[in-house]
Amino acid sequence: MNHTIAKIRQRGLGFKYRKILAGETIYTLPDDLAPHMAYSPMHNLDEDCWFGIDGFSQKEYCLDILRRVFISAEYKAYLSRDEVDKIDFIFSYQDDNVFYFQNITKSKLRYRSYISLGDKFTFVPNSRDISINSIPDAIYIKDRDTLYFKKLSSISSIFPGIDTLYREATQEETVAFLENEFIDVQDGFSAEHVKQANRKRIAMAIDTINRFDNDQKAAVFNCIRDYCPDLIAENDSFKISNENELKFLLYGIEQRFYTTPDGRERRIANSVILMK
Repeated sequence: MNHTIAKIRQRGLGFKYRKILAGETIYTLPDDLAPHMAYSPMHNLDEDCWFGIDGFSQKEYCLDILRRVFISAEYKAYLSRDEVDKIDFIFSYQDDNVFYFQNITKSKLRYRSYISLGDKFTFVPNSRDISINSIPDAIYIKDRDTLYFKKLSSISSIFPGIDTLYREATQEETVAFLENEFIDVQDGFSAEHVKQANRKRIAMAIDTINRFDNDQKAAVFNCIRDYCPDLIAENDSFKISNENELKFLLYGIEQRFYTTPDGRERRIANSVILMK
């Protein structure tokens, strides 16, 4: 039997899961899960693709409920009305093998008035409902031990710690990065001006630069100078005075600049897939 369960915010060590429905099929398994992509922050998924984490039960951010056999009797308590506002996420366990997860934000848990288009049109005023996505935020198939998802940001609150796959540079790391000798910070720009997107790119750039040998670093920096001559400072370093200039430098470090084979256009790769 299928079961829909809510995880609620609750202090203490008490059981935080509540049953909502039994016997209902909330989601259907997409037919485009395989082959999935190994997660990479440099890759933007095509519409019909999914990221996947294999061996998920062995990851530190896997939920305990996924590591053991699902027993419906453990979820004895039903969600009460006064617990609705405490819902963190819901999951639907279906077909004795698949967990479908959906993050519940305030926009998904709302009061609304609507006209029901059932056998008889009915006006329902001030109804409280949970909006169900056509595609869940994450799917865990137990016999494959694989978690599938499309956006890491959508599941980071469901699986605490999973955002280490795409971390942001800390304030200290951001300060240290901008103090590199190949960067000439200008016009009062500082770490305080660096927003989330560039902090994520800095975290990747730090790891990338640490893998470079001297020849690789020289080749990459020369490529950036070629594609972004406006970034070249008088001392041949890269002048950074705003977020956009920093973004282009970080794109260059990740080697996203390329020229079309016919030599007519210079482009930036918005998404990168490593070819084996």
